[in-house]
Amino acid sequence: MNTKTVLITGCSSGFGLEMVNRFLEFDWTVVATLRNASSRQSIFDEQKKKYGSRLKVLNLDVTSSDDRANAVRCVLEEFDGKLDCLVNNAGYGLFGSLEDISEKQLREQMEVNFFAAALITRAFLPALRLARGRIINLSSVFGFSGFPLTSAYCASKFAVEGLTESLRIELAPYGIQVSSVEPGGHRTRFSEQVIWGESSFSESSTYLIPTRGYNSFKAKLSRGANPAKPDAVAKSVVKLAESHRMPARVVCGKDAILMSFFRHRPLGSRIAESLISLIYRKRFIGGVLSKGKLL
Repeated sequence: MNTKTVLITGCSSGFGLEMVNRFLEFDWTVVATLRNASSRQSIFDEQKKKYGSRLKVLNLDVTSSDDRANAVRCVLEEFDGKLDCLVNNAGYGLFGSLEDISEKQLREQMEVNFFAAALITRAFLPALRLARGRIINLSSVFGFSGFPLTSAYCASKFAVEGLTESLRIELAPYGIQVSSVEPGGHRTRFSEQVIWGESSFSESSTYLIPTRGYNSFKAKLSRGANPAKPDAVAKSVVKLAESHRMPARVVCGKDAILMSFFRHRPLGSRIAESLISLIYRKRFIGGVLSKGKLL
């Protein structure tokens, strides 16, 4: 029996690894991609024993044009030129004030989170078109709601949202469905892997106080009530891939659902902005702003 094939980027941990497990459980053939795959094969030892040839592990640095071209070649050769589903999951968070982030960091954030997803999608479109396939982009609650000290990350995810909405209409006549998944906080290594701006913790930074406050706030959240498990997002992704018609977006997590509720209702954006501003001033800064200066 021919099973459907999905290629997932960023499968070394978190959402990506959970998606590999979930798709395999639902009888898909999975092409799990990650950087430096040759030295990290042991990540998938258990899955290989259980599912055998239905799991393919492929090296893919999403920012490498050579790796992207090789991934396309492998899929075309092994699966008769067809790909049933592409999941753009690879990404990371760059936090810090815009002034404290270097140009190199800003460009790398957009390169990984947005340009890579767009270029991988473009490369696989012929295979997806042949299969009348699906594209699922991992966005974020920060893809529809800005947040202080995360402007670069938010911008990259807002860009993913714009890409998704546009392609959803553009590709529909060719039988390709496109959707985004917007998670809130989940129990992954995302927070551990966050990169801060080069000058974020410099004593000379204008934003040192709110940066320290945000870092402390994040640490307290991680020590508090456990957020949802990443398999909740993986379940949503597989459900999308298996559905007859994919919706434009799926919001995952209580915090994301709450923010989405505010953002998509009359006056909701003003309420959400007020709440975020309150968190920023009270939790991050611990004081008030007056004429651009901290008191």
